[in-house]
Amino acid sequence: MITNNSIAKVFFAVIITTSAALNLSSCKKASTVTTASSTITEADAAELTTDAVSPSNGGMVTQLNSSVTIYKKVALQCGVKKDSSIVYVSTAGDSPSYSYALNWNYVLSCNGTSPSLLTFNFTGKANYDGPRMSANDNSTGGFILTGFGASSTQYLLSTNYARSGTYTSKIGKQYTFTSNLAVISTNVAVDKTSQEIVSGTATVTLTATSTSGKSFAFNGTLTFLGGKKATLVLNSGATYTIQWK
Repeated sequence: MITNNSIAKVFFAVIITTSAALNLSSCKKASTVTTASSTITEADAAELTTDAVSPSNGGMVTQLNSSVTIYKKVALQCGVKKDSSIVYVSTAGDSPSYSYALNWNYVLSCNGTSPSLLTFNFTGKANYDGPRMSANDNSTGGFILTGFGASSTQYLLSTNYARSGTYTSKIGKQYTFTSNLAVISTNVAVDKTSQEIVSGTATVTLTATSTSGKSFAFNGTLTFLGGKKATLVLNSGATYTIQWK
């Protein structure tokens, strides 16, 4: 159920054009954390991060693209706060299957009558069942969109994106675990013409505890490459490729 018709059209278009399953691969054999308190593989951490970025389940890419689309398509007034929400469910038989609900509020700040920045805050809930992991989680965070000047060919986004919930791996040791993931960046660039992410880096921090009491922590870097592709490097130095359609 969509509560804001004008925003719903914008979001629906973005979701249709970005929705896709991600391909996850590693340039090295995934390592296993060998500390006494953790036996969950790095591949689990990489898969969880990939799903959090995925546009196919309301992930970070969808919300970044939607931020730009809102600025370009929605009539915004300086200093006037707006709210919107969306609920989206995959078609029966889709793989992966997913459902998510997003709630947004945003406000355009101006210097005089010229836009200076667009600030977003959001919360969301998602269920996801893919070939490598299933999840029931929540997302929170905020984005700041700048780069409105006519001389710039790109918008810039600062991001603070977090997901937490319960996950079941279908790879490795197939643990069920609770997790907190944070993705933070100050330099994600989006092309003004194509509205695609073309560059940017983000720090990734992931902590989790399995139902058996085992805990683990991973840190790394997410790099957007353009062409609907990114790479993820975690503790071992292995590079994981994330791609969407």
